[in-house]
Amino acid sequence: MARNAENTFPKWLHYFDTINSTNNYAMKLIDDGLAQEGEVIWAANQTEGKGQRGKRWENSAENIMMSLIIKPTLPPDKQFGLSMAVAITIAKYLQNIFDGWQVAIKWPNDIYLNDKKTCGILIENVFKGMHWSHAVIGMGINVNQKIFPSELSNATSLAICAHKTFDLLEIITDIRSGLMNTLRTVSTATQTQLLSDYNAFLFRRNKEQRFLEKKTTRYFDAFVQEVNERGQLLLLTHKGIESYEFGELEWVF
Repeated sequence: MARNAENTFPKWLHYFDTINSTNNYAMKLIDDGLAQEGEVIWAANQTEGKGQRGKRWENSAENIMMSLIIKPTLPPDKQFGLSMAVAITIAKYLQNIFDGWQVAIKWPNDIYLNDKKTCGILIENVFKGMHWSHAVIGMGINVNQKIFPSELSNATSLAICAHKTFDLLEIITDIRSGLMNTLRTVSTATQTQLLSDYNAFLFRRNKEQRFLEKKTTRYFDAFVQEVNERGQLLLLTHKGIESYEFGELEWVF
């Protein structure tokens, strides 16, 4: 049930007590020609919440599950530029919320606080011919949840890290504003700076990390080096520098 009719939220915000997926709703708005740039879909509960690679995002009304509709200004072959801009914006925002937080971007675009996952990002794109018409930026942010299931031992929340409770609507408003401002200035010319900022936040950079190579089911240890302009993760292994595409590796903790 949508609650916009109660006039409790800004016009750009669609709130639902329960929905199948905020990304699905945003994509339907686009398909029906009703989407406006800057619209946000926010749900207290998702029955089919989407994570990366088909995984489901953990549900909790204490957290934020939202999708932002934008019209990208980058050419279609610069999709990783959008991914970088989104991750950097959220990382910088969290960095400014609370002194002492260690904020990092785990390639390609999970946000970690104090070495634990607190935000997942899923971007879905809409193309019309060769034109990149829309993107839906889906975000799951652990905000006020204090207890996580045992299988999510690598998860944390803003409340756990800050020892305080946060206002969800305030965070949504801030993140929307930050992303809209950032994405207005993103262009092909800003890619070098984006990549530099992204690598400055890169999780486990210059540290040894265990990985699973999905194609061969091989476990191996490597030093995380950087991400290149193609969005590949560069690792220093016993063979030298090796590059990996998104989806080819799993981080092992």
